[in-house]
Amino acid sequence: MNILDENIREEERLALRKRGIVIHQIGVEVGRKGMQDEEIIPFLHTLRGTTFFTLDRDFDEREFCHPRYCFVFLAVKRNRVAEFVRRIL
Repeated sequence: MNILDENIREEERLALRKRGIVIHQIGVEVGRKGMQDEEIIPFLHTLRGTTFFTLDRDFDEREFCHPRYCFVFLAVKRNRVAEFVRRIL
């Protein structure tokens, strides 16, 4: 399952879907709106084979590595998220 952090723009999520990429977003299809960073880690532990894409520098830490999910910290402009998610996938 591919998941976008809540802070990624809707336009980027829709651009990915338009390209046929199955993607979910925190607060839209999974989790709940307003989920705090510290709630996301336990949520990801309940899933398998998940890739979580975020712009949040708080997740750019080795301590968040875990065999049940993949964190992708995108150090890109907000309007280029879809482009880089496509490249990664």
